[in-house]
Amino acid sequence: MQLQRAARLGIALFAFFCSTAWAQTSTLEVSPVQPEAYQPFTITTPPYFSLYPSNLGVLGFSVEAGVITLELALGESLIIPPSSSISTKSISVTGLPAGTYSIYSKDLLSGLTGLLGQLTVSRSPPSLPVYALYHPDINHYFLTASTAQRDFLLQGNLGWIIVDDGFKAWPANGPAPAAAKPVCRLYSPVVNTHFFSADAASCDSLKQQTGTWIDEGIAFRALVPTAGTCPSGTLPVWRLYNNRFAQLDSNHRYVTSQDTYRHMIANGWIGEGARFCSPE
Repeated sequence: MQLQRAARLGIALFAFFCSTAWAQTSTLEVSPVQPEAYQPFTITTPPYFSLYPSNLGVLGFSVEAGVITLELALGESLIIPPSSSISTKSISVTGLPAGTYSIYSKDLLSGLTGLLGQLTVSRSPPSLPVYALYHPDINHYFLTASTAQRDFLLQGNLGWIIVDDGFKAWPANGPAPAAAKPVCRLYSPVVNTHFFSADAASCDSLKQQTGTWIDEGIAFRALVPTAGTCPSGTLPVWRLYNNRFAQLDSNHRYVTSQDTYRHMIANGWIGEGARFCSPE
């Protein structure tokens, strides 16, 4: 057993050093070349020499303190194929905050690492706060990115209060990251509530319900999750629904606190998952 482990490690080390040699003479590819903050991009490794092409792959990646580590599997088979192969591997990144990152590869079998190159992520336009308000008399929540509307609701003796820290997004018509999506704002006089969504299909569907939903335009622009995951450096914004359509009292709340999200679910609200991503 020990002999087999030693053999596997020796083969992995040989493959790793061969791959490192290829990396030194090849170029790491990033597309787009200099992504904007929070913009999805793809990293393609330099060509790797693989003893086991069927097993070689990028299993995942991690980001910590300005370092991106690509986790590679070089294979453990003791059967050396008649001919080796050279291949590249790609991984998709949902986006990162602005900064300069060093990119390393790590062989999960041997634990050895190698520097592949560097990546610069450019800054995005400044974000703005989205304010979260609450009306205790009607038990409804509301969002606005307008400081004028916030001040009107708070100073107008209308019963609204700031309920939490809200989250961050970008103006509807001002500079925003390419990855930020327009968030529609609709109002229903039937249930006296507002609804916000970055999903164009949902917005269009509600707009077609004449008399039930009124289109109030784009409220702001926001990052959205990819396959349920927000980009590194952002917080998920969770959406909750009070499930009171039958009582003509529908309302949604948007929170960044997972504790608040769980607490409201425990009190009868329906958790609808992460809908936006707020830069930290």
